[in-house]
Amino acid sequence: MKTWIIFGICALMLAGCASAEYQKMQAERDQLLKNYEDLREEHNELKLKTDVTDTLLGKWQFLNLEIEEGGISEEIAETKAALYALNLKHLTLEFFEEKGMYSYRGKNGNTGVSGQFTVITVRYGDEPFPFIRFIRRAGPEISQLLFAASSDGKPLGLSGARGLDAAREVSISVTEDRLYLTMHGKMQLSPNGWMQSGGVRCAFKRIE
Repeated sequence: MKTWIIFGICALMLAGCASAEYQKMQAERDQLLKNYEDLREEHNELKLKTDVTDTLLGKWQFLNLEIEEGGISEEIAETKAALYALNLKHLTLEFFEEKGMYSYRGKNGNTGVSGQFTVITVRYGDEPFPFIRFIRRAGPEISQLLFAASSDGKPLGLSGARGLDAAREVSISVTEDRLYLTMHGKMQLSPNGWMQSGGVRCAFKRIE
C-alpha cells in the first residue's frame, strides 16, 4: 500500500514538473511569435517609408488644392483655396538625396524654400500611414507655403481642421507621376477603416 502511495506522489510530482515545463515552453513560444510579429511589422513600416522616399525623389510641379469633407465652413475654405492656388501655379518642389541626407528645395516666384525631410509612419489601429517631416533651413514653413496655414495651425482658415504637431502634420501619398501632400486635423474611424479628414490636399505632377 505504501508503495502505491509513494508511486502516486511521484507521479503527481512528475506531472507537475511536466506541466511547469510545458507552460515555460508555451511562454517561450508565445514570446518568439511576438518577437517575430514585431520584427515583421517593423520591416513592413520600414519598407513603406523606403518605398515612399524612393518614389518621391525628383522634381514636381504644383497642380491644385483640394478641400476635404463638405459643410458650410468647408465651402468658404474651398473659395479661399481656389484663390490661393492661383498664387502657387508656378510652384515647383524638388526632393533629392545628397551626402546621405534627404533634402528638398522649392521655388515659387521670388520665394524659395529649402531644408531636409524624412518620411515617418503613424499607426492608426493596425495600419501605418506615411507622413513627411520637413525640417526648414530657408524660406517659409511648408505648411504656410502650401496651405496658407495660420499661426494656430489652421490651413486656409478651415474651421474644422487643425494641423497635427510639427513632426507629423503633413501626410504623403505618391505614385510615379502624382504627389499628394495633405494637411489635416484628425483621423476618424469609419466603416471602411481609418480615414483622414478635415484638411487640405495639395497635388503635384512629376516633371523630372
